[in-house]
Amino acid sequence: MTALSVTSGLAWAGPKLAGPYMGDTYGQVDLHMVGERLVGTSAGSGGGCKFPAGTEVLSGEFQGNVLVATVQVCLSGVPECVGARIFPVLAVYNPQSSVITARFRLPEGCHSPGLKDSQLLLRGLGGAPVEEGEEEGAASGAQGSAPDAATDEPEEAVAAAPKSPEAKVAEARPPVVATSPVSMGLQLLAVGKWEVARSRFEAALLEDARNLDALVGMAGCHLGTGNSSKALESLNRISSVPAGRPDVYAWQAYAHDMAGNKSRVPYLLRRALDLGWKPEEPKPWEAALVKALAGDIEQARQAKNRKRAPGRESAGAGSTSP
Repeated sequence: MTALSVTSGLAWAGPKLAGPYMGDTYGQVDLHMVGERLVGTSAGSGGGCKFPAGTEVLSGEFQGNVLVATVQVCLSGVPECVGARIFPVLAVYNPQSSVITARFRLPEGCHSPGLKDSQLLLRGLGGAPVEEGEEEGAASGAQGSAPDAATDEPEEAVAAAPKSPEAKVAEARPPVVATSPVSMGLQLLAVGKWEVARSRFEAALLEDARNLDALVGMAGCHLGTGNSSKALESLNRISSVPAGRPDVYAWQAYAHDMAGNKSRVPYLLRRALDLGWKPEEPKPWEAALVKALAGDIEQARQAKNRKRAPGRESAGAGSTSP
């Protein structure tokens, strides 16, 4: 299986946070980095969910300031809701306000005593963001940044003080609303982060089981890990391929090729090309598909070109007519 390479123009690096954060859901959460993964554990300080100290409540990776994560939330309501459950979410980190916030939809009939308006909020303690490896310096800086501490610019400190927590949340909110699980999943798929991308598509399919982009994305994730049967299952859930989505036939060809059903590949590729799919201009998440089927695509394109020139074929055939 050919893995996709990360293009040099796509930056995936994000903040490397460490230190204590506070929120209504968990009380204090201690953040630290494990490689490129951000992990948050409850400090056992209460919050609406009252998780014991050491409970992992957050785990994810940054794309810029957007955190693709899973979070653990306590639920109540109808009987099937009661207890803790892990949800995939998109969170955003605001470096100006040191706030991490995320919105997500709870199952029908469920609510959480740790959430307000379906929003998860974690606010950094001690002011400026803390980078991994700088905990000690940040801790001393946090003491010096207390409201009673002397500063060189007291007027600015006084002016900033009235900013409410709600205002800080509002600053962090727009990127979460603007980024959908499917679009994030496709970006992750393009760089080979199969498992994280799959969680995005699964979240989208929970809201709409017929979401075509999510089903194609799920197939791409399964193909990325070499599971052609699961990829075909996802693609078979598309009962009718819209005329404007010839890429679906290309993905079907890729899945059948990986499954060893070579005889299905030429027809599906010709179908995709006839309906306007352009492998010479692939979407970022189609790169592996185009590379894997390069020879088959060329043969399908040649067959299509021959079909477009019936005059030459008929002229040649005329010499053998009775």
